[in-house]
Amino acid sequence: MNPQHTQQDGAGVVLVLLLSPLINLGINRALDHGWHQQSNPQVAVAPGHWLFGLATLLVAVIAAVLVLWLLQRQLRPGRRARRLLELLGAITTLQALLNGALVLIAISALQLGSVQLLLIGTGLYAVLNAIALFWYWYLDHPGFGSGQGPSSTREGVIVFPEGERGGTLLDYIYFTVLSSNTLGPPENHQLHGAAGKVLQLLQSSVMLGLLVIVVARAINTLG
Repeated sequence: MNPQHTQQDGAGVVLVLLLSPLINLGINRALDHGWHQQSNPQVAVAPGHWLFGLATLLVAVIAAVLVLWLLQRQLRPGRRARRLLELLGAITTLQALLNGALVLIAISALQLGSVQLLLIGTGLYAVLNAIALFWYWYLDHPGFGSGQGPSSTREGVIVFPEGERGGTLLDYIYFTVLSSNTLGPPENHQLHGAAGKVLQLLQSSVMLGLLVIVVARAINTLG
């Protein structure tokens, strides 16, 4: 795969990843709106609680790490730039998990309507896919983020159809979304190595939890 195309697609992956904290902020706004609609809300974690503050603070940390990564990648690409990118993904994942916990706490105490729950569930679905997409790409492209192209001898985590290693941004979006929808790898795709298998186990488990807890509750509140 052309190294220049790899870097361009990688920049697209980072942009998709950055949608995660923005969507999480929107979800928090929806929870805040639902809390204020209750006449006597029995909410263990209400807006203004330090957990909400921490979730918001992590967005600022994500922005700071992103700036550091961009500067490092521009001025002196290498392992340090890739480590900063890894840190960016880790903090974004942490922020998403924290926000998911807040959602579970809130919906257990708030009488949210089915439309609100479906919107929140859709937002969480997008967040989880954005994060999974980033980690699949990150693990599959050891040179990405360091200003270097993929190594011809590298070992990725995804084997695409016809035994190909490495794909386009669309290939990774396809793999991620289908993995979420079917709770397993798409047909003719294989996972190579422990890291990819663990990542897909986590992705499938969280998606199943989202389906059972949030979407099922939204359906039950219809009408």
